[in-house]
Amino acid sequence: MRLSIVLFIVLILSSCSSSPATGLLKQHHNDIIISQDFGICKGYGCRYYLKTGLDQQEWQQIVDIFTVPPENAAQERLLIKKAIGLFERFIGPKTGTDSDDPGAQIISFSTRDQMDCIDEAFNSTTYLYLLRKAGLIRFHSLGQPLHRGNYIDRWPHNSATIHEISGDKEHYVVDSWFHANGQEPEIVPASLWSGGWSPEGK
Repeated sequence: MRLSIVLFIVLILSSCSSSPATGLLKQHHNDIIISQDFGICKGYGCRYYLKTGLDQQEWQQIVDIFTVPPENAAQERLLIKKAIGLFERFIGPKTGTDSDDPGAQIISFSTRDQMDCIDEAFNSTTYLYLLRKAGLIRFHSLGQPLHRGNYIDRWPHNSATIHEISGDKEHYVVDSWFHANGQEPEIVPASLWSGGWSPEGK
């Protein structure tokens, strides 16, 4: 009995370390998607892939966030945070992920509508792609999802990323996993995040 519980916990925790979705993440920038028709992941490790989208009014509200163009990359990152939070608030009720909790539950018997870091990284990458494709993001390019941790030094974790195009050309993670659905993601330097950064440890 004790062994089965341990194996169950390891299986749950491993959802952020390896998944069939990691291949999708690496090739996601090649997908052809539009704001009215795209896919999102949920269920831990992208167990469920759902097609969804925004109507014209919803998309316009996201576009309106960028009505006053940012003057630099730092200002643009603040707008990206607002946009991704709004994406989640629109998509949540359509996909059942509006009840997604912050982080991931170590033991959960109902993960269908919850999202682990694989799901969050995939979805945030989708939203960033749409923003970039629409010309709303001008100071950053879309980066490859980033992974940290190997169970020995810390728990495995994944995040979407962006790169500054000019200036310091810093690499940033866009990590929505730390917070509940609809809240703004954390955007911090990838070098800091890779060392185990979390909002609680700021």
